[in-house]
Amino acid sequence: MLDETAGDWQSGELFVVPHAWRDDELWSQIQASTQERITIDLQTMYGELLQQPLSPNLLDIARRIEQRLHAF
Repeated sequence: MLDETAGDWQSGELFVVPHAWRDDELWSQIQASTQERITIDLQTMYGELLQQPLSPNLLDIARRIEQRLHAF
């Protein structure tokens, strides 16, 4: 992770760096850091989604599926 530069960047900012200025190791670190942040954000959103109640129609469908699975 880019700990030494992370404090310089605000969330949501976009930086364009010409290819000639890129250090391949730094670029790999930026990509890994970004992917890690995206993964954490998606896991958080998915976790929050699972806490939401199902609509009555979806709850009914889920119960039917469970009944069919237990019937086998």
